[in-house]
Amino acid sequence: MARPLPITGRTPRRDYERRIAPRSLLRIFWQKQLHLLARSCIHPGLRLALYRAMGIAIGKHVFVGMDTWLDCQFPELIRIEDDVTISFRVTVVVHDDARHMDRATPGAGDGTVAPVVLRRGCYLGAGCLVLPGVTVGERAVVGAGAVVTRDVPPGKLVVGVPARVVKDVD
Repeated sequence: MARPLPITGRTPRRDYERRIAPRSLLRIFWQKQLHLLARSCIHPGLRLALYRAMGIAIGKHVFVGMDTWLDCQFPELIRIEDDVTISFRVTVVVHDDARHMDRATPGAGDGTVAPVVLRRGCYLGAGCLVLPGVTVGERAVVGAGAVVTRDVPPGKLVVGVPARVVKDVD
């Protein structure tokens, strides 16, 4: 798991796909097939093995619930450290396809990519959404259904849309 992330911040998607981490259509197809299998896999150990085969860096003693959507377009941008629990139907996204933040303009591929890091011992509640560029701190808890748009400090509980810190984790 010591493999460094290919980028550390928000990067134009086209740059990332063409210059930083180019990949073949066959590789993308393979990642998506592994993802389909992992999301519906009943055995949690096999589920983790499939996510690792996709390219996600996963530490020890990690649990990923069923029907969890870990970005299959750029899985190498997801880092899950030791002792992390990801409940069912969580979504972790490392790319967006928005061309402009102030208006809607068609044009897939003009968005950005940014890594997501889940630090040691954090917990993601059922159905939460973690957006590109977010780091969830050590022992932090993300409440069910929360939309995490910015970093979560270590040892804090966040809830809501968008997620806000409500208290320290005991």
